[in-house]
Parts: sequence; C-alpha cells; structure tokens
Amino acid sequence: MLKDRHLVPVRPALFNERLCPKCGAGSPAAVGVVFPGVHVLGSYKCTSCTYRFLHDLPVGFAVDHDVAIGLDDGAMHDAHGAEPWVTAPLMAGFRSPSDEEVPMERRVLRACKRVVVLNTLDFLYGHVLLKLWNAQHYLEAYPDIGLVIIMPKSFEWMVPRGTAEVWTVDQRLGKAHGWYRSIDRQVNAFLEEYDEVYLGKGYAHPDKSKVDIERYTGVRPFQLEGYAQAPRHVTFVLREDRLWYRTPLHKLMDRVSGKIGLKGLVRGVLLADQQRLAMSALSKLRKACPGVSATVVGLGDARPLPDGVTDLRTRKMSVDTELAWCAAYANSQFVIGVHGSNMLLPTAFAAGCIEILPHDRYRNLAQDVTTRWTDVMQVFLYRFVDEFATPTAVARHAVSMFNDYAVFHRNNRINIY
Repeated sequence: MLKDRHLVPVRPALFNERLCPKCGAGSPAAVGVVFPGVHVLGSYKCTSCTYRFLHDLPVGFAVDHDVAIGLDDGAMHDAHGAEPWVTAPLMAGFRSPSDEEVPMERRVLRACKRVVVLNTLDFLYGHVLLKLWNAQHYLEAYPDIGLVIIMPKSFEWMVPRGTAEVWTVDQRLGKAHGWYRSIDRQVNAFLEEYDEVYLGKGYAHPDKSKVDIERYTGVRPFQLEGYAQAPRHVTFVLREDRLWYRTPLHKLMDRVSGKIGLKGLVRGVLLADQQRLAMSALSKLRKACPGVSATVVGLGDARPLPDGVTDLRTRKMSVDTELAWCAAYANSQFVIGVHGSNMLLPTAFAAGCIEILPHDRYRNLAQDVTTRWTDVMQVFLYRFVDEFATPTAVARHAVSMFNDYAVFHRNNRINIY
C-alpha cells in the first residue's frame, strides 16, 4: 500500500498508528472501519490489555481533533482539543445510534479496484463544500487510483470531472451529526468490492487558491485579465439568518426578539433594513461609477429592487438555481455579503469580495472566502469591513475596487520582474 501522509489506509490493512487509550500500548489490532456518518472511525483491540475501542481516523476535523471511545465502558478519551460542537454530537450518536434507514445511491462512473474514498458528509453546508474541494488533489495526484466521493445528495451537481464513483446520501444536512447504522452497513458493503482502499484526508481548510471551480460546476469563473474591460457588475449575497445590521442596537433587537416571542416580526423589519443598506451602498457606488448592474441572491423572498438589479432570491433550491447563481458570481468583479459559508461559492467565481465581518468571527477570518489570488492582488480584491459598516463605507471600497484597479494591476502584475 502507498505511504503518503495525505492517505489513510483501510484495505487490505487498516491504519493502526494509535495508542491504547487505557494502557498506552501501541499498534493495536485493527478490527474494522466504522462509517456512521460525519466521522470515520477505526475499531481496535489492544494487544496488551485487551481494551476494545473506537478511534477517529485522521480525516476531516479529526485530522487534528480525534477522539477515542471505549466500546465496553463508553468512555471518551484523547479529545485532543476538540470543542464540544465536535465531541458532543459524536458521543450522543455513539450512545444512541439510529436505526433509521438512510437512502444511499451508488453511481459507478469508472470501475476501479484501487480507490481513495473522500467522505464529505457534514451538518454544515460550508464544511461539506470545503471537504469536497479536497477531491481535486486526489484526482490530480493519484490518476491511477479511482476517487470515490461520499456526499449529500444535494451536492451531487458539483461532482468534479474525473470522479470514479459517487455515493450520495439522501438526508438533510441538519441530521448528518447522527450515528447511522444503515450508512455504516452500506458503506462497508461497498468497500468489500475493492482490493485496495484509502481514505482521503478531507482537510477542513484546503488551499482554495488551487480550486478549479469550473471542474466542479462547468461554470467558468471571472477572468482577471478582463476585469477592467468587462461590464461592471456586483452581486449581493443577502442571507436571512445572519444579517448586515445598521447599528449594535439593531443586532440586540434581533437577539432579544427571539426570547420574547417577537422573532418573526422583528426579523422582517431587519430584513427590509438589510436590503435598504445594500441598495443604498449600490446607489452610492453608481453615483461614482455610472452603469454598474447588480444581482441579489440568497435563500429568501424576492423584494422590489431598483432598475438594473436582478433578484434571484428563492426559498427552493434546484440545480438550475444553483447554476444561475454561479453565473451571476462569475459575471461579477466582486460580491458583497455577510461572513459565512454563503460566501464560499460566490468568491470561487467572482474576482473579489467585500465581506461584512462580525467581531465574533475574527478568528474565522477568510475561512469562508475562496481566495483565488496568492500575490498582492489578494490584498486589493478581498476587503473586510465592520459588521456595522455604513453603506458609505462599503461603497467607498466598491468604488476603489473599480476605479483604482487598473493602476494597482499595472503596478503589481505588469511592471514587475
């Protein structure tokens, strides 16, 4: 089998670089692999003290935050700094596994006997997407080994070219944190057909500058060489669960309203205000840069908008809607939106962004931005503003990103060695 830190061996010999969490002895006997959903675990038995345990295999978030679980005593060991949002659902699922039958569909695009299995299942949209973007590395680095992707069915439209097999799980993301015996049973049955199996690491934060988004979607991203000549267009990504607030008081109102039973009423007022903020920023941008067109996307209801603004908001997603949104991003010099996984795809297509960043998300800076550029253009094209930024502040950045681009590009991309 291959020795590579980006691969975790499963068949014919399971990864066993683990210590017994009870006595500390190394090289436990590998019994099998367990696929309950988000986590992939090895089942082991200590050859010294006979303790039986499960241990996260180093994929996904368990690359750094792996957990061991005693099979007989149910004890959690070796959390390695894992936060409760990782360990609590895992332990809850282990203690109360589900017998729900989760539908899985296996599509064989290219038959292989040696495969890398990339598990992208997760309960958050952005986590699934980031794991999926690991696929490109395995397609390019191991062309003689088939890539198998386990993914939520709703992501099937983004299967990258060259994939050998797709195993889709028909389950809404919010339920993915459970421990599903049916997923484990089905995946292990599929694995029996291969001579050699590895797991892809599925890093939570792959190098997004290397993502070939056209390979995943068929939509060509905005080309930087045409930035100054292309029609000026921006896309606003307006979400309904995390808003652009006018003031700290507006944010406080949103949080308090849920506790006093007025969430729906207050949120409706704040959603309308968020649109006013966005359209005010666009109006100010248009005064300095006449002719700028815009698109608005997001999960929500369409609302009246100014001329020259296309509203693609909807509450029911489809492949056609996904592709229409991607086309809008790809026609945009930059996108404007609030921090979150909703910015990953837009920034994979647009040349840049203006992101409204809440102060409690500073440690997650740029995790939700698909930074396409690795030189100083990155500084120019990715702007971050305060969560209570005014439309004037956002517009100033937008005007600069249009009017100052040619000189900045010349100085930093043309007149250099």
